[in-house]
Amino acid sequence: MKKVLFLILIFLSVQTLPAQDLMGKKAPEFTGTDINGQKINLADYRGKIVLLDFWASWCVPCKQELPFLIEFYNKHKKEDFIVLAVNIDNKRENMFRFLRENDGTNSFPVIFDSDKKIPPLYDLQAMPTSYFIDKKGVVRFVHSGFNESTEKEFRQELTQLLNEKKE
Repeated sequence: MKKVLFLILIFLSVQTLPAQDLMGKKAPEFTGTDINGQKINLADYRGKIVLLDFWASWCVPCKQELPFLIEFYNKHKKEDFIVLAVNIDNKRENMFRFLRENDGTNSFPVIFDSDKKIPPLYDLQAMPTSYFIDKKGVVRFVHSGFNESTEKEFRQELTQLLNEKKE
C-alpha cells in the first residue's frame, strides 16, 4: 500500500519537471545520509560526473542493474566519476539484505531515503531510474528501467562526458 501511495504522490507532484525535461537543466540539489551515517550533498560532487541512481529491493530490474553498476563504478572510479545510489525502501533491513546479496555494501555511496524526499525532486516514475549529471551539475542523460542495451548506453555516455572539458 505504501508503494502505491508513493507512486501516486510522485505522479501528482506539480513542483517538479518530468524526468526527461530535466535534461539540459541543473540537477536538483539534495542532501541525504548514506548507509554509514555520513551526510551526502550532491553539490559536493560538482566537478565530477555523477550517475544518480534510484532503486529499491523490490524492483526486479534493480537486481540486474546493481551488479553492473558495481562493475561499472569499479572500472571508472579513478576517473572523475561517482555513482550515488538512492534507495527508497521503507525498511533499512530490506536495503541491506539486497546490498549483501549483490555484494554492494562497500562499492559507492548509498543513500537510504525511506522518507522519499529526494525522488520528487527528480520526478521519479519508474524503478530503477538513473541520471547522468555532468561536471557542471547539469542533467545530461536519463534512463528509466534497465536492460542490456542500457549497459552499452551508460558506457557511451560516460565516455562522452569524460571527454568533455570542464569550463
